[in-house]
Amino acid sequence: MHPSYHSPQLRSQTQEETDAAWAKIAEWQDRISSARGTDRLELVREMLDNFKLVYIYQGDPRTDQRYYTSEYCTQALKLHGIVRGVTGFMVLNVADDEELEETCIELSECTWMPQVWAGGEFVGDWRHVTDMHNDGPMVAMLEDCGLSSKLKGCYYDGKTPLVRY
Repeated sequence: MHPSYHSPQLRSQTQEETDAAWAKIAEWQDRISSARGTDRLELVREMLDNFKLVYIYQGDPRTDQRYYTSEYCTQALKLHGIVRGVTGFMVLNVADDEELEETCIELSECTWMPQVWAGGEFVGDWRHVTDMHNDGPMVAMLEDCGLSSKLKGCYYDGKTPLVRY
């Protein structure tokens, strides 16, 4: 679990809310991992609509850096205070499950991982999300999907990118 200082949203939640958010993540991961075929496609669609923000990742963003580009997207989300345990945020692990990864690629029509979805809509891959962070519109995107950014009100107007690639 992330320390609460990473996220004002975690600090504002009760421990029960955070535990419920973790349980919901685990429940969805298990449901999707155990489903097969067309059932899985529908479950992924339902999950995307059920969470405010979904981060589709190959592994665990905290410990599994299979590709160096994945770190950029993870850093951008963390800088905005978006970490696991925040109510409405889901990390879907597609590592070692090619069928699930292909399902996500089919839905997004994007072959790059990780992917970010907000409010059931595809936002982009790692490069697009990093650019959104560096240029400033990520704060508005998070607000639009019902989450708040800890950079709101103190954003740097895109003058100094915080995540470089």
